[in-house]
Amino acid sequence: MATTRLNHRARTFWDDRLRRHWGPEGVGSVWLGRAFNEWRCRVRRRVFRRLVRRLGLDLAHASVLDVGCGTGVYLGEWLALGAASIAGLDFSDWALTQLARAYPSATFYRTDIGAADCPLPAETFDAISAIDVLIHLVDEAAYETALRNIHAALKPGGYLIYSDAFFHGPEMQDGDYWKGRSLATVEAAMRATDFEIVSRVPSSVLMSPPTDTRHRRRNARIWDIAMSPVGRREWIGHLYGAVLYPIELLLVSTLRESPATELLVCRKKG
Repeated sequence: MATTRLNHRARTFWDDRLRRHWGPEGVGSVWLGRAFNEWRCRVRRRVFRRLVRRLGLDLAHASVLDVGCGTGVYLGEWLALGAASIAGLDFSDWALTQLARAYPSATFYRTDIGAADCPLPAETFDAISAIDVLIHLVDEAAYETALRNIHAALKPGGYLIYSDAFFHGPEMQDGDYWKGRSLATVEAAMRATDFEIVSRVPSSVLMSPPTDTRHRRRNARIWDIAMSPVGRREWIGHLYGAVLYPIELLLVSTLRESPATELLVCRKKG
């Protein structure tokens, strides 16, 4: 019953949030406004495209799934990369209604990826993306179930692309909304699910809070203070984003690890 209530609250929360913020801020940081989130999203989309191209997938014949498809950012990225068939999964009725209109050729699943009865077809997808999604599964059993569901839906040799901070230190949690797992926890979960980790790359450095640092709470507060003007006016967010954008592109291209967020690529064995 507790899990059912949690899922209902989460569905209600995301339906309401996306209805009010149908844009990059809806799936990003609402308090930073739309303009800044658009700049940050541009960086992350470029990282995603570069990463997918390096995998060498035959996208012209590939079937892909975006878990927690939200406003459809990564559905659009998969199409831009040339994926033959796209599908999206979300439990927000509002989001799926909008996306069905925007992507009429896509298949959509209204479900919870962390549910035991998640109705994904077995061994169907060549790649699955889950960007800023699994961090919202704060219950460990749901997180492990989500990985098993994704593993089952991938073809042998298929890829999971997944984002988190992958902390080198202790894990962090914000109530029942968000949980950042340690790299050690994620590595153990991948081994248990029969995934092999292929690579891990920065997706954001300066444009997200530096939580994977030794003095994470202090550094995050400093970042919040530095970014506080961004949410006051959209033009300020645009200015901040335009200034940080080229620096961020350089950093995500050259650093091996990020103090903020990263993309992890895992391959289903077999």
